[in-house]
Amino acid sequence: MTDTTIPEARPAVADRFAREGGRNRFTARRATVTGVQRIAPPLVRVTVSGPDFADFTSGGPADHVRVFFPDPVTGELVAPIPVGPGADGIVRPDRASISRDFTPLPRAVDGGFEIDLDFFVHPDPGPASSWAESARTGDQLVVLGPRGSRRAPQDLDGLVLICDETSLPSASRWVRDIPPGTGVDVIAAVQGTGDWVAGYLGQVPGVPIRVHLARPDASGAGVLGALADLPPIGPGVFVWAAGEASALVPVRRHLRRTLGLPAAQAQVSGYWRHGLVALDHHAPIDPTDPD
Repeated sequence: MTDTTIPEARPAVADRFAREGGRNRFTARRATVTGVQRIAPPLVRVTVSGPDFADFTSGGPADHVRVFFPDPVTGELVAPIPVGPGADGIVRPDRASISRDFTPLPRAVDGGFEIDLDFFVHPDPGPASSWAESARTGDQLVVLGPRGSRRAPQDLDGLVLICDETSLPSASRWVRDIPPGTGVDVIAAVQGTGDWVAGYLGQVPGVPIRVHLARPDASGAGVLGALADLPPIGPGVFVWAAGEASALVPVRRHLRRTLGLPAAQAQVSGYWRHGLVALDHHAPIDPTDPD
């Protein structure tokens, strides 16, 4: 007897990897440092909180906040202020300020949230990592955003995360925001042995995490080699990559051109670029081939 049952159609790629999102109340929040710890050899975790965080919202693993730091010489904190209590919007300062983007790692506490901010510290620190290495309980910052959030896709056969030290905080949110039963391959292009990466990501119930270490280099060869060692990336596997923009250009070309993955399935973001201060991570990492 011939089976005439019509198999259930799989959602189109763009629909399958659709990510629910929305706009958050956009405001500047005064933050007080409540804790500082070395969370991994190259990462310092600074925890901040305060009354302004009672309604803090961050619902996506790739969310970012802009953190404003005091002047290292004068100690003055120049930053935006809210337009009013509970209102949406900010008043920008009329003087130059010092700020950088970070992945917020929120945690609910009585009366609001605490936010962990993980700083990559290295031999040639910028103003943010320099501040983090000397941060003390009671220090003040201003945290702006996130303006909006996009939830992690939920209909996944698997997840591939490509990251360096600056994007590992976001990777740690990805593995917590996907459904149990989703296998995760993390390609970490980090300096040194990288034996701390698995511990930093932690263990998530029902989410098997496999860490693959890659040599960080401008050509992206280390990451491409690690990708070649993975099983084929099927139509149900989502790929997210972030880190140094120049090194991700060949990775993006491989994902989009060689493997033929559509933009909805393979998303690549430059978090920083060698020789450039405060990269706009919204800008295409490859201007010759923007989405």
